[in-house]
Amino acid sequence: MHIYEVIVVAVFGTDISHFVVAKNADNAKKIILDYYSTRDDGIRPTVTMYDLTTKLINLNNYIDEVMLG
Repeated sequence: MHIYEVIVVAVFGTDISHFVVAKNADNAKKIILDYYSTRDDGIRPTVTMYDLTTKLINLNNYIDEVMLG
């Protein structure tokens, strides 16, 4: 398992980051898509796979404890 930062790019007028534990980047995106699809109210824009980008968080880059998110 890895930690991914999944970014919803400019759908809501700004970028929104989510931190997800997943086996791979595609699964991380699917988790976020499921999250937004359950909250679809028909008013806000729909989030699609094309609106998402992922970045693998390398824990070796952090020498101290840190809050993600």
